[in-house]
Amino acid sequence: MKKTITIIFVLLFFSSFTSLNSVSAQHDHDHSANHDHEPVRGPHRGRMLKEADFAVELQIFETGVPPQFRIYGYYNDIALLPTDFSVQVSLKRLGQQEQQFVFRPVADFLSSDTIVIEPHSFDVEVNAEFKGRKYSWKFDSYEGRTVIPDAVAEHSGIKTELAQSRLIRTLLRTRGKVLPSEHKIAHIIPRFAGLAREGRKHIGDRVEKGEILATIESNESLQPFEVRSPIAGTVINGHVISGEFVAANQPIYIVADLSEVWVDFFVPLSEHLSVNNAQKILITDTNVDKTTEAHITYVAPYADERTQSQLIRAEVENDQGQFLPGMFVTGDLIVNEAQARVTVNKAALQKFRDWDVVFIKVGDIYEIKPLTLGKSDGVLVEVLDGLQLGEEYVSSNSYLIKADILKSGASHDH
Repeated sequence: MKKTITIIFVLLFFSSFTSLNSVSAQHDHDHSANHDHEPVRGPHRGRMLKEADFAVELQIFETGVPPQFRIYGYYNDIALLPTDFSVQVSLKRLGQQEQQFVFRPVADFLSSDTIVIEPHSFDVEVNAEFKGRKYSWKFDSYEGRTVIPDAVAEHSGIKTELAQSRLIRTLLRTRGKVLPSEHKIAHIIPRFAGLAREGRKHIGDRVEKGEILATIESNESLQPFEVRSPIAGTVINGHVISGEFVAANQPIYIVADLSEVWVDFFVPLSEHLSVNNAQKILITDTNVDKTTEAHITYVAPYADERTQSQLIRAEVENDQGQFLPGMFVTGDLIVNEAQARVTVNKAALQKFRDWDVVFIKVGDIYEIKPLTLGKSDGVLVEVLDGLQLGEEYVSSNSYLIKADILKSGASHDH
């Protein structure tokens, strides 16, 4: 019986890896095929394209200049002047429109006026004309690309989303404490000293505005009078016991309206210049992992000598009783916020060569997209260049795509 269970476990373990490995195997096979037919190289290490006695050498030149096409012509293996022939080059990148390149004579070659942007991964069509005869070649040159069927990607946890325009926030994290709002707190003081005949409320009790809290017999008139709450709220301090003496000018109850509370934060003095009234702050109750947005209503005009920090305060609605006085919370002060035209999830980024990249998806094909990045709020990153609004990119488990590309050995082949 134990031997049967072991065999079943091994079979299940093996099958969980079969799908992704089969894709890698296919990718390896395709890549090996490319290496079996390495392009013929010319004198300038470019790709030689030949038909009959005419040939062109197509080179991506990037020494000391942005990448550009250079084309050399040959007839019967003898170099031609760049004015003796003409060439057009078309590139078709994954998910993009075809790009045409125009050439001009420079020294002994034809040079493109347009930069060949990275990655150098595309389907290429070259059309040339020499002595009235036309020539044409097509080939592919892929870099940072792999193929994974959708079913395998889903099984592997690979998820995608569309590049969107979103709000990027610069945040300053701090810790805070919940307090009753002093604008909504009442200290209940009897008008006269005397003996308590009745105390109706205790800490935690809910009271309404005008509700009787206690009855006191005045020492002066020996007549009882009622003590009422001037506000609706909760008793947070005080008590009255029948028969005890109630002194003059001393609160017997403290009632707080906790439908609104204060949250006090302390910001390091090194950051105090970035703080002002009316800024928004995201307050997170770590006990329930819920975030509430509020505004800073008070910035202390002095520093706390002991902590060398500055007090800032937010007034927070608390109708549901989520925030309890004495509770500690986390605050993310929004120092700056701006709408970014294109953003991606920070978790989607990978390093490829010396680039920050995401992997775009077109059908079941995945390919690197080098990005120029802007500001980040720790979750989202602004994309300044390299990705278009609405392009589909891998947002989760992108490292699996990188690993498959590296395993397949996709090269930087010019």
